[in-house]
Amino acid sequence: MESVRVVIFGVEYSIKSDADLDITKQVAQYVNSKITEIHEKTASRDNLKVAVLSLLNIAGELFELKARQNEYAGKVDELESKIADITNKIDVALDS
Repeated sequence: MESVRVVIFGVEYSIKSDADLDITKQVAQYVNSKITEIHEKTASRDNLKVAVLSLLNIAGELFELKARQNEYAGKVDELESKIADITNKIDVALDS
């Protein structure tokens, strides 16, 4: 497990993770950008409230992506079924 130092909202954190260090840095940068964005958009200067609003924003993005993934998975299943049906029809036609 490696350690990487990141800065989120002006505070330095040492993060130990099995994940790729570059990905860990990218995640930290993303979280920092979201917190900074929410901080600039809200009148609140309560850091906890800003952090919670940022987490809700990120969680909303995650749920949206999961919903899209499920939608695409359904479409892939549908296409696979159609391909199998067409393949069967071709096989039957070739065997005739």
